[in-house]
Amino acid sequence: MSMIRLALAQQPAPGDPSRRLPLLRQWCHEAAADGAHLLLLPEMWSTGYAPERMNAVHAWDDDEPVLAVVARLSGEFGLAIGFTYLARRDGALRNRLRLYGADGSVALQYDKVHICDFTEGTETALQGGDSFVCADIALGGETVRVGAMICFDREFSEAGRALMRQGAELVLVPNACLMREDAELGDVRLQQLRGRALENRFAVALCNYPAPQYDGASCLIDARGRLLALADDRPGLLFADLELDALRNWRAMQEEVWGEPGLRPDCYR
Repeated sequence: MSMIRLALAQQPAPGDPSRRLPLLRQWCHEAAADGAHLLLLPEMWSTGYAPERMNAVHAWDDDEPVLAVVARLSGEFGLAIGFTYLARRDGALRNRLRLYGADGSVALQYDKVHICDFTEGTETALQGGDSFVCADIALGGETVRVGAMICFDREFSEAGRALMRQGAELVLVPNACLMREDAELGDVRLQQLRGRALENRFAVALCNYPAPQYDGASCLIDARGRLLALADDRPGLLFADLELDALRNWRAMQEEVWGEPGLRPDCYR
């Protein structure tokens, strides 16, 4: 049995920037001590997804010293870290997930494609990313095909399909919104994500902010759309195990039934 263990840091971002790295080190220690292979943070944790910090003053270039420390933490603890931050690229601001491998190298980098333009204009200063990406990541002695969506991206079926067509087995979803207690939608976003996993035959790991900022519900969903782990709304680390053999066997069986991805591209122009 090939198992990978995930730690989802359903934690608020500290208002004091000097507390970021000590907290991250603490969570890395706890995750590694519990046998986790990957630690994931909520969306844009460097700013706490605060509208007043969604500007150039709080954006980081690639040579930001904090990023170098995150890379060293990955290597020190032998732990992949999905770190989220407000990035600066060619003068434009982007909502970024950078996944460091257990050796401290950058294994995957993804900029949120679907920027939110809601009434409060939280992300209107940001530029959308260029594409959806996947990479082969070493996790717990296994090579796993990992992709990413960030929050609003998961609302679009095309995002999941783009990752599925690249062979994604596990999709990481840093998040910052209500997932099951929305006044208008209830838990539709959570159920929608379960459907996204099923229709694309990949597992999904979502990490959200706890109450009172949002409502938690960080979770691991398998390729059948089943909830393997689901957090309440309190701060904490959610540990969840994903059995790769079961996922891969399910995918192989479903390909016999549904056919290969993109079987009828002529019908979806």
